Amino acid sequence: MSSEADDLYGLALDEFIPARDALAKRLRADGRRDEADDIAALRKPTVAAWAANQAVRTQPKAARELWAAGDALRKAHAAIVGGKRRGAGDRLREATARQRAALRPLVEAASCLLDHRGHSLTRQAIERAGDTLHAASLDPTLRDDAAAGRLTTEHRYAGLT
Repeated sequence: MSSEADDLYGLALDEFIPARDALAKRLRADGRRDEADDIAALRKPTVAAWAANQAVRTQPKAARELWAAGDALRKAHAAIVGGKRRGAGDRLREATARQRAALRPLVEAASCLLDHRGHSLTRQAIERAGDTLHAASLDPTLRDDAAAGRLTTEHRYAGLT
């Protein structure tokens, strides 16, 4: 994804579509039709995905800790599933606590965002943003878009496999 396209996901939510359409129009005028088509196809994030994107973009250190904590939790879980029992329960509890602690500052950042009217986000949107960040910390297929702040929909993680 181009940096111009990537920048769209950092905008205020109500600016996404007008900016996306203007960028696609400019690219078409420059004769870059394929790029313009790719840009025009970009989906506007849901409120929860947008909040998760903004939290990750504004709190990069906290996001890196969340990704590391998610990796540690997956590793601790894999050890138990793989039959490595000695101390595995303690490591799983510690990893779970670390992952929960790492999620808090990002959810807090999301809870401080305002919508285009200057109103706080709903409790449900903040919860869905937290669920999405939790899922991104544990799902490697989701992590790239989350780490880049380019999520378009909210996600839930059903469990470690």
